[in-house]
Amino acid sequence: MRYKKIININLFLFFFLFSTLSALEIKPGLVITRDNYKNYQKEMEKLMIKADYISALNGLETGKITMPIIKKQKYPVPKGYGAATAKYGGKCKVSPNNELAGWVAGIPFVNPKTGAEIAWNVFRRAQVTDQMSFYSTFMLYNSDGRKKGETEREFKMHLYNRYFVGRHTIPPVPEVPGNNGLVRLKESIIITEPFDIKGFAMVRLCYDPIDKPDDVFSYIPAIRRIRRLTGKDVTDPLLGCDACYDDFEVTRQKISSKMSFKISGPEDYLVIRKYTSPPTNYMVDNNWQVEWEVRPIMLSEWIINDPGYAYKKRVIYVEKELPTAGLYGGDCYDVKGRLWKTSSMIIHAKNKETFDANCWYGCQWLDHISGHQTWHPMRPIFADPDATDKVFSIQTIIREAK
Repeated sequence: MRYKKIININLFLFFFLFSTLSALEIKPGLVITRDNYKNYQKEMEKLMIKADYISALNGLETGKITMPIIKKQKYPVPKGYGAATAKYGGKCKVSPNNELAGWVAGIPFVNPKTGAEIAWNVFRRAQVTDQMSFYSTFMLYNSDGRKKGETEREFKMHLYNRYFVGRHTIPPVPEVPGNNGLVRLKESIIITEPFDIKGFAMVRLCYDPIDKPDDVFSYIPAIRRIRRLTGKDVTDPLLGCDACYDDFEVTRQKISSKMSFKISGPEDYLVIRKYTSPPTNYMVDNNWQVEWEVRPIMLSEWIINDPGYAYKKRVIYVEKELPTAGLYGGDCYDVKGRLWKTSSMIIHAKNKETFDANCWYGCQWLDHISGHQTWHPMRPIFADPDATDKVFSIQTIIREAK
């Protein structure tokens, strides 16, 4: 009987200690490692965007990374974007058909009160610079390769973009003369490697009116032909990766009159801190060796209400305290309402010289159904002087590929 009591006491102590360890709080000063991550795993799963959690767990299990937790930082508002918000703010309204009226530049709603207002903040967010480019690599992993750090395929891309409205730092501001509210953004991409898809190119003209469909053109080297694409084509995966064109920057999807919106939060999330430049040796296989902080995040839910679109809804993780509507990631649900894909923006960054953008040095997409994952490290060129109208023609970017 005495032995049974001892065993029962020991079991009680074991389960008490186990439950205590499993509920340890994630605080500044903590470094989560291969040796202690199981003590914080439940809290990590609760606090992290799903793609970040799965990737970080893989890196911790294999000992490739650690997760230093820092005190919540205060970040400056991008200089040009903040000045535009101060000059033009307080004049915007959202109509019943979701049109935004009164916006010129900056964030439309400094204190958003409705789902539609925060959705427009997301759409008009301080993202990248007024014009820029970046070189990047798409790294495709299946579920086994993700654990081993072995890609099944890689391809390299050069992207240019240039905003025509809402410009706040690089002249002309706030709009390109003669545009008259027509074009929001022009963007082109060109695949430079490997040989079998080298020369694949796309040009997208994103129109500002919400009911005007974008124009998308693609050059397909295998048939040496230019093709005009429909909206459905830009929701297909790009060259076999886990992202479609509308998943760039978490979401490139246009707000439409069919959509409805909800908001919730703020909620605390464990996210990667912002950097003014990439930390040294930040990429380890398909893991990021970076610092993390707990920040209050708003959740913006977009119900798409379009049976012809790939997703039924998006849930987007939006910065709460910094009035730039910077994005940390997003969940995409299929037409049956199942969680399909999660994206996250890795290593947000500020332009060191002008603080004119909330940019990034990498992102990832995770397909929850297949277990497939795409990593996308980038090398940005802020305020790229070459991002002019000439690079938004198929003929010009094809020549670049050659």
